[in-house]
Amino acid sequence: MTRTWATTPYQSAPGSRHELRQNPSHHTNPIQASWPRGCISRGARYTRAMKVRQSFTLVFLWALLAACGTEEGGPAGIADLVITSWGPDTLLQGGRLELEGEGFVPAQLGTMTIRLQGEIGGKKVDHTAPLVVGDDTLAWWEVDSDFIAQTIAYETPFSGTLTVSRKVLGYSGTDKFSLNVNLSVRRNLTPTLTGITPDGVYVGDSLQVQATDLLLPGEGQSLLVLNGEFIVASPPMTKPLHGVVIPLTVESRTRGTFALAPDKFGINPGDFVGEGVLENYTPGAEAAPSAPLDDLNIHVYSPIIDQFSPEVVRRGQRVHISGRGFVPTDAVGESATLIQLEGIFQTSAGKDISYQGKNAMLLFPENIEGNTDLEVILRVTVGVGGQLEGLGLVPGTFSGTAYPELFFGSESFVGQGLDFSLTVAPQLQVVYVKFLPSFDESFYAFGLHETRTEVKERIIARCNRDYSAFNVDFVVERPTDYAEYSVIELSGQDPNGANLLGLDNTTGKDTNNLRFNDVVGGKNAETEEQGYYAYGGVFLESFLMFSPTISKGKTALASPRFDQIFVPFVPELGGSPAEPGELNGGPRAPQLQEAVRVLGNLVGGTVAHEIGHSLGLAMVPSHEAEYHNLGDNPAWLMDAGNYRPFVERAEVDGEGPEVFSPYNFDYLNDILPKG
Repeated sequence: MTRTWATTPYQSAPGSRHELRQNPSHHTNPIQASWPRGCISRGARYTRAMKVRQSFTLVFLWALLAACGTEEGGPAGIADLVITSWGPDTLLQGGRLELEGEGFVPAQLGTMTIRLQGEIGGKKVDHTAPLVVGDDTLAWWEVDSDFIAQTIAYETPFSGTLTVSRKVLGYSGTDKFSLNVNLSVRRNLTPTLTGITPDGVYVGDSLQVQATDLLLPGEGQSLLVLNGEFIVASPPMTKPLHGVVIPLTVESRTRGTFALAPDKFGINPGDFVGEGVLENYTPGAEAAPSAPLDDLNIHVYSPIIDQFSPEVVRRGQRVHISGRGFVPTDAVGESATLIQLEGIFQTSAGKDISYQGKNAMLLFPENIEGNTDLEVILRVTVGVGGQLEGLGLVPGTFSGTAYPELFFGSESFVGQGLDFSLTVAPQLQVVYVKFLPSFDESFYAFGLHETRTEVKERIIARCNRDYSAFNVDFVVERPTDYAEYSVIELSGQDPNGANLLGLDNTTGKDTNNLRFNDVVGGKNAETEEQGYYAYGGVFLESFLMFSPTISKGKTALASPRFDQIFVPFVPELGGSPAEPGELNGGPRAPQLQEAVRVLGNLVGGTVAHEIGHSLGLAMVPSHEAEYHNLGDNPAWLMDAGNYRPFVERAEVDGEGPEVFSPYNFDYLNDILPKG
């Protein structure tokens, strides 16, 4: 059924989208009265300003149709088919005729077609083609060669009717919407260049080209060609520019954009003076140039830094630098931006280190966003002499100036600097404790799944307590302000098949914590190749081996105290799992609270122990290659596992808390002092 509409295009520039006004007297759908009641009205309208375009959720639509049912009268839950705007009115092969409105359906729900009926040059044209649906408010026809072949030979526009048809699966009828159109069909367009703005920019800025008859995406390519000279301000010189070709990103027939990359004028500040010409290129047609636009003047400013944040930073932390005129790190394009620091760095011990002239410090950005923002990470590296070096190694304060230094090919230029002060705080080792899904699942074996949140909190509290004298911070969210931090994974079963409580599987002993980004977890093929267990982390279910009943004498660390504490809850010991809310009330609340505390201590102490390994412990005097303290010592955290009994780990019966040995303490205080 075809609905009749009165449509009146608004006044608009050639090639622009046409807005359609509906005649209210024709708004009622004669078949709408037969739709099922209680469903979403097919005639519902959304205010355009409130509506967000989004793709169909197919499952939702099918569920909606199934719930409401379908009739010959129309598909319930789908808006009326309406076209509210269309464009452009000049078509080239490969371009698009876009339609906006309501009631468009994707291929999974039905078919959408466009039919053009009319005449051109006295010849009848009747062309049908499929529509591509972007979402329920946007669709387009990709102008095909068959339509071009029928119309391109004539000088006059195509005049006729555009009809959009919609056929929804499960609905026998076809919805249609028609409107009158006049379309110009061309092989190419001759553009006109009217202006380029703004006239003052930084390298990397976007410039707008004002014009007429630019080629839209798919139709071909519009190019801007500049001829003239670039008068360099610093150092003073003049560079002739002939035939600088710039592809445009075209947004409409009258507007295109381009970025002022270094390959246009270079990276020095100055002024372009000359003319511009637009050239349109389409497949199978001659190039169509515009008349030149004379007296163009584009001023390029010197790059500048205007902000350095935060003002207090640490090793491995992200530093954000903003400004204008930065260029990306591009090996192919031979461009880069470095940050040059000139000034004095005063260490916290009172020593002044000069970074001036040839000794200026250079920072290499890790990420650059556009030409306005870049990110530097305070990394510490091993220098030529084997010594650590880099801003972030030694605490102190830098006072001086930061300059952007641009490179392009053989060119380099230092821009305007920013006077600033930056405090480098003592190194902080952030440890991200990553709880894997299997870790949560393993709480069922302890009967403590309902209290897993409280156990995790106790684990983190135990770790931070053990390292409270040092600059180490255990967190449960992945850091965003640090690029370098350690990760330790907590999972369920030991994938090594050895019932290990935990394992540091990082490669080699990291004496002095040179690596700030160890990952204790996953599989390390290198350690496997060396004959060690490959999978690292902490494994919750292995802690059940502390039960004499469950371990059946297979481990010397089994303790009757484990069974006494956990027997009320562990199913394998005949216990009943904790119920929701039981931790805070009920007859078993004290026992449950003790089980949470003990399990948190057991796991937390193991996490602290494995992280100690990743930091380079144990540093035994005259035995620096050792991974553990020698022998059995009272409550020393870095003793070997068989010297750390259950009661000590769990902190029960007056045992514990575990601590670092004096020489372990001194080592950690050297590499991660609290400051």
